[in-house]
Amino acid sequence: MEKFEKYRPILTPHFTLDWLTATKVKDIYTLRHDENIAKMSDRTIDPTIQDTVDYVNQAMRLIMNNDSLLWGISDRKIDEFLGTFCIWNFNDPKTAAEIRFEILPNQQNHGIMTEILQHITEFAFNELGLTTLYAVAKQANTPAITVLKKTGFEIDPTYPGGKNTLSFSISKSV
Repeated sequence: MEKFEKYRPILTPHFTLDWLTATKVKDIYTLRHDENIAKMSDRTIDPTIQDTVDYVNQAMRLIMNNDSLLWGISDRKIDEFLGTFCIWNFNDPKTAAEIRFEILPNQQNHGIMTEILQHITEFAFNELGLTTLYAVAKQANTPAITVLKKTGFEIDPTYPGGKNTLSFSISKSV
């Protein structure tokens, strides 16, 4: 597998995925400080902008160590930050990984994640050589569950999730 640091930017017809360092920290902080998004992602909020800076630095370390890929999502027309997308929790032979995504509340339910998820699934299979992608969503996170099902992910009871979650997977068709 290639060095992860080369996988940027990634362009879809309407969106750009680039390292978080290409995004204003205050925009990332807005996403990471939102209590509802944090709850649906099963994480704590960033109480301060310094916590967000630390998060971005940690994300870049993981990318440079080939442990995860984390991009900021922006609208290509207006260059506005919309959310994040991550591929992480790779298995040992790096044939499977988990995805996570977060979208700002005012950008949800506009088809953004459908386009990105379709594109990144193909990228993961064809460029990274993965054969399976997993996702875990809170049972209450109807928008995430809907987009996962819409893009071909199926409920997978064999993949571990947390309390009140559903696990999903999609495998590369041969």
